Amino acid sequence: MQTQGDAWAKESVKHFEITLFIGREGPLTAEIAILNKTAVALAADSKVTLTQGGRQKTYDTVDKLFSLSKTEPIGAMIYGNAEFVGFPWETIVKEYRRKRPYAAFETVFDWADDFLKFLIGFFPFNENDEDRVALAIAQGWVSNAVAEAFHGARGPDDFVGRLDAVLDETIAELNKAPEFISNKEWAALEPRISGAIRQICGSGLMVSFEEAQESLVPLAELGIRRLMASPSSTGLVIAGFGEKELLPSLVSYDIDGILCGRLKHVETERHDMTRQSDGVILPFAQTDMVERFMQGIDPTYAMLIHESVGQLILQNATDAVKAFGHTDAEIEELLPALKVATAAAAHTFWDAHERHRRDRFASPIIDMVMSLPKDELANVAESLVSLTSLQRRVSRELETVGGAVDVAVISKGDGFVWIKRKHYFNADRNLRFVNAYFAEHNRPRIRGGRTDDDNDG
Repeated sequence: MQTQGDAWAKESVKHFEITLFIGREGPLTAEIAILNKTAVALAADSKVTLTQGGRQKTYDTVDKLFSLSKTEPIGAMIYGNAEFVGFPWETIVKEYRRKRPYAAFETVFDWADDFLKFLIGFFPFNENDEDRVALAIAQGWVSNAVAEAFHGARGPDDFVGRLDAVLDETIAELNKAPEFISNKEWAALEPRISGAIRQICGSGLMVSFEEAQESLVPLAELGIRRLMASPSSTGLVIAGFGEKELLPSLVSYDIDGILCGRLKHVETERHDMTRQSDGVILPFAQTDMVERFMQGIDPTYAMLIHESVGQLILQNATDAVKAFGHTDAEIEELLPALKVATAAAAHTFWDAHERHRRDRFASPIIDMVMSLPKDELANVAESLVSLTSLQRRVSRELETVGGAVDVAVISKGDGFVWIKRKHYFNADRNLRFVNAYFAEHNRPRIRGGRTDDDNDG
C-alpha cells in the first residue's frame, strides 16, 4: 500500500505540477489593451499550453484576438480556458459574427450584453452540460488549492497544514461573494454531481490523504454556488466604439459557463473614456512583466518588502523597549500599541514609495500614451506582450507566452484594423476565402432588430 511519504517522494521527484483542467488552455498567455482618446490597441500572444495525462505540450498558433463585427469598430480577446461548455471560443466568436453580420449597438457595453446573451442561447445546452460546467468549476478550485498548498511544502505533514490554511482563506473569500445558485437550485443540482465532486477531491495527490479529502468538498461546493470566477474560467475582453461613442470603451469578464440556465460571469474591468480621461494600459492573464515595467518593481517583491518593513519596525520597537529595561510582561502589555504604531509607520513609508513609483514610472508612460498616434499605440501594445514572452523564454519558468503577437487597432473612423495577424494558410492561395469574407458587406445593417432600409421608410 502506498504511504503518504511514498506518494510525496514520487511526486516531488517528477516536479509535481497540478493543472487546473485537462486538455484545455490555462491562464498561460499575455494580452494588452491600451486606450487613449483616439483608439484602442489590442495585442495577444499565440501560445497555448495543453495538458494530457500529466504531460504538457505547447503550440504557437492559437488565435486569441478577434473582430466581433466585419463592419463595426469592435473587437474581443480571450484568455484562460479555451473552451465554453465544450465549444472552442474561436468558434463561438465567429459564429456570433456570422449570425449578427450587420448588427450595431450604441455602446461597447451594449455589445458586451448582447454577446453574453448569445452565449446562453446559441446552442441547446442541457442538464448534462451544466453538470460538466459545475464539475469543471469544482476541479478548478480544488486543483488550485492543492497546488498552492503543495508549492513549498516540506513533506506530507507540512502539506496538510498548508492545505488547511489555504482552505480557510479561500472559503472565507468565497463566503463574502454573492450567492449565484439558490438553495432550491442547489437541491436539484447537488444530487447529480455530489459523487463526482468527491472523486475530484480524492484524485491526484489527494489519493494518499484520505482524511483531508472531505475538507475539500465545501470548497468545491462553494466554488460552484458563489458568484466568484473559478481558476478555470475564461477571460473575455471587449473593446472599441459603439454607434453613439466618440471615445473608446472597454469591458472585461471572467466567465465560467452556464449553470441553472444562467451565465456565471463576473465583470472585472470597465473603462469608458471621456474628454477628461487619462490613457489606460491594461494587462490581462500574466501581468507581472507589465507591472514591473509600469511600477519599477515586481509586485510580488513589493509585497514582500511591505511585509518585511512592518516586521522590521515592530522588532526594532520591541528591542528598544526591552533596552529601556522593561520586563517581558510589560512588553507583552505594550505589544498591541506597538503593533498599531508600527503598522502606521509602515503604511506611511509604503505610501511615500508608491507615490514615488507612480510619479517616476507609471505617470510618464500614461501621459505619453494619451498623445500616441495609432501606429505607436500598436507598437507599445506589441512590445509589452513581447516583453513577457522574452522573460519566459530566457528564464527557468515554463514558456507560457510566445509565438506571433497579433495586434489590432480600433478607431472610430477606420474601424477594426489588423496591424499584425498570423494565418495558418497562405492568403494568396486562398482568394476564395479572402473574397468571401466581405461578400455580403453591402447588405443593410441591423440596429435593434430593424435594418437601415426599414429605418429609411
